[in-house]
Amino acid sequence: MVHRKIQTGGLRTFFEQFESLSAASDVDSLAAMYAPTFLFAGPNGAQVVRTADILRAIPKRKQLLDSAGHRETALIGFEETPLTDRYSLVRVEWRWRFEAAGVEPTTITLPSRFIVDCAGDVPQIVLYMNESDVATVARERGLLPPTT
Repeated sequence: MVHRKIQTGGLRTFFEQFESLSAASDVDSLAAMYAPTFLFAGPNGAQVVRTADILRAIPKRKQLLDSAGHRETALIGFEETPLTDRYSLVRVEWRWRFEAAGVEPTTITLPSRFIVDCAGDVPQIVLYMNESDVATVARERGLLPPTT
């Protein structure tokens, strides 16, 4: 039997740290919050992602969102459900604030779900799932040009 090293409720701090590292654009520390290989599931299906993939993706995503006037991402909702002694399902809600020139300030709020492995010395995300991507919603709202 694997014993949970992080107490139920301790994952809120983990996601607050995720929020801070995102704001600081600390790519290496953010990538370390994920398991070396994890599952990403989104509107276009599921795929296995490795650390090297996320190290490349985070800066590209930041650059894209910054071009849309991204100013802040805030954790505004958190709910943790232990699934086993080892894993927890975490539902979070993120709020992105955009202030682009010539466009009214815009807020996008989207939910995400994570399964976090709590058995190690530090928690690690093993599944990241979202229903809609912030870049897609930003395009729909005219903050980013349409993809071709």
